Amino acid sequence: MKNYLIKRVWVYDGTGTRPFLSDVYLKEGKIKKIEREINIEADEEVDGEGMALSPGFINVHSHSDLVALSDKKMLHVIRQGITTELVGQDGSSVAPLTDEIVHELADNMAPLAGTIDKPYWWRSMGDYLNEVKKAGPPVKIESLIGHGTVRMCVMGNENRKPTDCELAKMKEIIGNSMKEGARGLSLGLIYPPGSYAETDELIEVCKVIAEYDGIMMVHMRNDQDKIIESLEEMILVAKESKVRVHISHLKSLGPENWGKVKEALNKIEEINKQGIEMNFCQYPYEAACTGLKVVVPTWAYEGGEGDFQERLNNKEIYQKILEGVNDRIEARGGADNILIASVKTEENAWMSGKDLQFIAHKLKLSPGEAALTLLQKEGPSVVAIYFAISLDDVAFIMKSPLQAICTDGIMGSHPHPRTYGSFPRVLGKYVREQKLMSLEEAIRKMTSEPARRLRLWDRGIIREGMCADLVLFNPETISDKNTYLKPKVFPEGIHSVWIDGDLKFKEM
Repeated sequence: MKNYLIKRVWVYDGTGTRPFLSDVYLKEGKIKKIEREINIEADEEVDGEGMALSPGFINVHSHSDLVALSDKKMLHVIRQGITTELVGQDGSSVAPLTDEIVHELADNMAPLAGTIDKPYWWRSMGDYLNEVKKAGPPVKIESLIGHGTVRMCVMGNENRKPTDCELAKMKEIIGNSMKEGARGLSLGLIYPPGSYAETDELIEVCKVIAEYDGIMMVHMRNDQDKIIESLEEMILVAKESKVRVHISHLKSLGPENWGKVKEALNKIEEINKQGIEMNFCQYPYEAACTGLKVVVPTWAYEGGEGDFQERLNNKEIYQKILEGVNDRIEARGGADNILIASVKTEENAWMSGKDLQFIAHKLKLSPGEAALTLLQKEGPSVVAIYFAISLDDVAFIMKSPLQAICTDGIMGSHPHPRTYGSFPRVLGKYVREQKLMSLEEAIRKMTSEPARRLRLWDRGIIREGMCADLVLFNPETISDKNTYLKPKVFPEGIHSVWIDGDLKFKEM
């Protein structure tokens, strides 16, 4: 492994304090020395003049679960300065699993994590993390346990309360997964089967996470008209289970709900004053992104994908589903504000990058019918982008010290631009241009704060002896360069990225 000496660089150490001018020496994967002037013969000397040196960015909401096994470069991650990805989000992790749910779980994971060309071959969380290690992705991968995945292992896709025996089994699986290296639990309360869980079940499973000082990250039940009620449910879970809570991608969807995040943030701040830890993450865009299946009422997925497809073939039930779909399309801003991001078949490839209104017109169907036709032909893997967030809301909550940055990036033929540009967008648009916060504060939210939440004590701060996960960038030029129409464009301003002292990217 090469040794690196970075000269005359402004060090933003990750703590939020003011930067200082220094040299930094990297040796054997560690930050070996930090001094104003270091005179050591290194394998490579890097001129850092005018540059900022930061700890590597930690992405607290990633869907790289399968990408980590198949993509040796992960340039969409590396080139925005990310050195650690946290997967297993939204109640859907690829582990643990049983032989019985392998194919059903792959269906559930498809709109979030994509697909791979063979059935999942691991079973426990430890197995999965070992497979990731063997695959050797260029970034560090940490994982949450998906509550929905664990529920599938024990109860399948049934919409009911667990028995005492089933709940005990879920808690046992979660405890074992924590012992095997998971960082906490994720809840996906808009996605079946996690959405079938009642509050008392969530409290019980979170008690296990609290015992291990893990974190619970939650996609709440409703971030539209019932965002406050959904947040109050999480406050109750936090109080009763003593778990540390992190709200995934805090936002309020739909124009009629814009501004409600202010009340939500007030509640989060108040609960922290009471000694209960609750915080959140955010991607810096006005559009959300997830599977198209979220426009379908969750009851329609009881029993899993196969049962949903059967219901579509029953005229009476189809009409009932269609009514719910139409309501949900409107609640997310209307068909012209829903962009189809990726599909599976060649036949429908023309739809990628087109809005649902346009697609419905071409198919001579209503938007609801077009959505159901697409889900009928493509299955659950269709991903859509929903333009339903207020930029004023984005800016308001971004200023909170309780915020962390994430991508929530989902790969596909036409991904959301956040997949390639979230971190540089914050540093360029919201720090340099809009001055919503200082550069050192933004870096704290990307480094030491997520490291603290995940108990990753070997990274997130520039100190002698810490892992040499580092990003060298130009604070005057760093910015995202992609758009919703051209999302696969890399950002600019990132000069070099090291992980464990290994240079993973260098601007040419």
